Amino acid sequence: MDTLVADDLAAGDGQKLSVVAYGALLDMILRGTIAAGEPVTERLIAARLGMSRTPVREAVRRLEGEGTLERQRGGALVVRPYSMETFLHALAVRRLLEGEAARLAAGKIAPSVIADARARIARLRDQGLGDVARQDDRDFHAAIAAASGNPVLATTIGDLRKRTAMFRLGRLPERVDQVCDEHLAIVEALAAGDGDGARTAMQTHIDNVRAHLLQRLTAI
Repeated sequence: MDTLVADDLAAGDGQKLSVVAYGALLDMILRGTIAAGEPVTERLIAARLGMSRTPVREAVRRLEGEGTLERQRGGALVVRPYSMETFLHALAVRRLLEGEAARLAAGKIAPSVIADARARIARLRDQGLGDVARQDDRDFHAAIAAASGNPVLATTIGDLRKRTAMFRLGRLPERVDQVCDEHLAIVEALAAGDGDGARTAMQTHIDNVRAHLLQRLTAI
């Protein structure tokens, strides 16, 4: 095999591995397996993922660049702590952006995506919270952002959602039925091509997340 071709194939495999490492490490952070403020070392992460340190190093660099990891004065990398104040600011921006994305997506989102969203909502109502439900929620919002037709808007929403997912105040199991109703209202507006209704339903959903979190905090 030509040396240049071999090098290109090796580089391609390395890139794929770094993407896999990034997704796995981000999932560990979002699920709380690695807590806020906890040190992140390439050696330990590589051992946990069963990978070499090279793709893990690339994943760590990417997460540091995105602000998910931050470097302390001593040089150690830790999961960036997320304050309630920062969470609320991010949620306010999400309200604006995701509301606009829902408005733009109305009438454009594929029927298969609508059907899949309805199935996910039924599954959440039946099975409650868990790893599948968290992924379903991310996929639901990502699908709407993608259907907006504005890739910059979709990327920004994705980044914000990653950041707010790092704020952990329980998993709000008492809101499962309400979340299902809120998601269903968004889906119905999207399916009907009602842009204003989709925006209102999305913003109501995010408003309720904010109100419920504040209510829980004041009760602590």
